[in-house]
Amino acid sequence: MRLQDRPPWIIRTYAGFADAEASNARFRSNLEKGQRGLSVAFDLPTQNGYDSDHAMAAGEVGGTGVAVCSIADMALLFDGIDLGAINTSMTINATAPWLFALYLAVAEQRGIPWDKLRGTTQNDLMKEFVARGTHIFEPQTSLRLETDLIAFATRHAPQWNPMNACGYHYMESGAGPAQEIGMAFGNAILVLDELRPHLTDTEFAETVRRMSFFINSGIELVAEIAKVRAYSRLWPKLCRELWGIDGVAFRAGCQVRSLTLTAQQPEVNIVRIAYEALPVVLSASARVGALQLPGFREALSLPDEAEQVYALRTQQVLMYETDVADYGDIFEGSIVIEKKTAELEAEAQRIALDLRGLGYAAAITRVSEELTAGLLRERRAVDTGERVRVGVNAFTEARPFAEPGGGQAAAQDPEALRRHLIRLRNHRAFRDQGAVASAMLELRRAFDAGENILPASIALAKAGGTTGEWTQTLEDATLGRYSPPLGIDGAETRAAALTVPASPHPYRLVLGKSGLDGHVNAVKLIAVACARSGFEVIYTGIKQSPEALVRAAIQEDADLLGISSLSGAHLHIAAEVMRLLREQNATDIKVIIGGILPEKDLPALRDLGIAATFTPDSHTLGEVVESLIALCQ
Repeated sequence: MRLQDRPPWIIRTYAGFADAEASNARFRSNLEKGQRGLSVAFDLPTQNGYDSDHAMAAGEVGGTGVAVCSIADMALLFDGIDLGAINTSMTINATAPWLFALYLAVAEQRGIPWDKLRGTTQNDLMKEFVARGTHIFEPQTSLRLETDLIAFATRHAPQWNPMNACGYHYMESGAGPAQEIGMAFGNAILVLDELRPHLTDTEFAETVRRMSFFINSGIELVAEIAKVRAYSRLWPKLCRELWGIDGVAFRAGCQVRSLTLTAQQPEVNIVRIAYEALPVVLSASARVGALQLPGFREALSLPDEAEQVYALRTQQVLMYETDVADYGDIFEGSIVIEKKTAELEAEAQRIALDLRGLGYAAAITRVSEELTAGLLRERRAVDTGERVRVGVNAFTEARPFAEPGGGQAAAQDPEALRRHLIRLRNHRAFRDQGAVASAMLELRRAFDAGENILPASIALAKAGGTTGEWTQTLEDATLGRYSPPLGIDGAETRAAALTVPASPHPYRLVLGKSGLDGHVNAVKLIAVACARSGFEVIYTGIKQSPEALVRAAIQEDADLLGISSLSGAHLHIAAEVMRLLREQNATDIKVIIGGILPEKDLPALRDLGIAATFTPDSHTLGEVVESLIALCQ
């Protein structure tokens, strides 16, 4: 049998942008080019439970993924694609039960039995609280919704992976290899412990076997090879020891480490990505089931179609031109690999069981603090040159040839947004409003009664409910939207000392995360560095509207308002913030913005009155703090 007939892993490309029509065209194009499965990126309003015409969605519709508001969008997204034949991974978390309900409803419309569906809902909320920030509800409610999806899928969609316990995001946010494994397994154990009383022995055993993981693959080859092997060995062992379940296989997908990809000399990322793909496929006994690679200009913009094809070709060269799939486990018996694997396995087990002992909510706090400490150590190592980052702190003289791609701007296509909003308006206008209202009432009743919310969610999907209506129904039944602490308490004492200049005065910095993106790594670093310098730092939280940011800055009598933006809505947010400051006669507050800011947008930000901008190539933390002090003087 040819390798093409039985590939050793599923080749995926993470894709989704603008509206369902544009994303469907990209999916079909990628499949024609040799992709084997779909990995769907949803936009931030969809991930955060907002319809595309909600005020909080302004500037972000279709920006980091595809906008999906209703069954009409989901049907169009998979138009011409056989749901019974394709393997679909959906990177969705807080609204995972709703998006899964839409997917099931579309399959039913097409006459495809749910037991034929194959794919994954990420459905991992712990890593959202500590790393990505697209959570909606407080931890216990989030855990409830997470486990409802898992229990329903176990009974009704047995080939579906209802959860990816994500080690990936822990490493992106400061974890080392053992921490990545231990945090991912600790999270999975806590979720399975929560499910255990609600399932029969047979259902629980099947749920344990369906648990899947999403892991990271970094640049350190020996450590990463050992990490994947430790993942593969430890999970079956834990399942046997904790619940008496044998025959469990470690099942995982992987993306290589985005944190290593640099804005400086982005063409070097081509090499980094290829090297980082190696550890998760080299070892036959510890090979991931699916692999997706990012665009090499990820630190500058979302990947355009050419970058996605390049990522696809990188995998195809690895799969078809090298001989990695032709042999058994080439590391069996290696003294170096075995020693490192054993060390990681032992430390990861300790971490996982420690988290189990803490319980879900307390584990979130522990993980967040540990990640902050790791992030600070990593940044200090790069700033001091202890860790070499080619093109950043060493070998910086090369001239880049890779210009930023279309990415963000191409994704936020005005025509795609216009037709999507028309489709949403028409969908609302021509549905049975009474049926939607009844379905929303039933969803609320099921939640209040402690029942599994998936049947009611599917009924709402069929009736024509929207992402925002599903979310609002659950918001009304709970404490509403939840904002966790930043997780920097005690981080300074556990991390190596940062070298930052001392501020001559305790200037007040109001710091917030604008838009709907929840990544807070940069915010954590700036908060700790400025506090260490002598600033008084007031953190307002993530997903802050321009109104909330300005209100906080005025109330706190801030010298600086620092805004972190990663979602591509920076121009919209900057314009609104400056307008509101003028209306409040508060233009003495200087505004700074940091994040993924395309070079072409920097003059426009300055013209709006932004005092300073900081991008990934703004050098060391010390230099950033020095700039902030100068702005205040």
